[in-house]
Amino acid sequence: MEKIVYKAHNKPSQHMPDVFIMAEPGMSQKYRAYKSTNRKGDSERSATPVALVDVAQSFEVFQTETGRGFEGRVVRPAKADLDAIFGTEDQQAIIEKIVLEGEIQGAQT
Repeated sequence: MEKIVYKAHNKPSQHMPDVFIMAEPGMSQKYRAYKSTNRKGDSERSATPVALVDVAQSFEVFQTETGRGFEGRVVRPAKADLDAIFGTEDQQAIIEKIVLEGEIQGAQT
């Protein structure tokens, strides 16, 4: 498994937690390659299609209790936090943003 961490941009009056998903090894890079070569308007499709469901182990977002790093118990962030971080509560849109913009942190056992 790979851990993909999305580091939220903090707002002046509000600390936003880092959130993460667990992904299949190597699939996030394949998804990123697919999305970058198959933007709307591209006439040639060179990358093999990769579905988001093949990347994420589940469509669940996590954070540690501290909201930073790897210390503490793993919990699910509040919907209000996800909305504040991503501007939506749409789980698929959130997962896709984490996969495309998050930091891939190697294999986890």
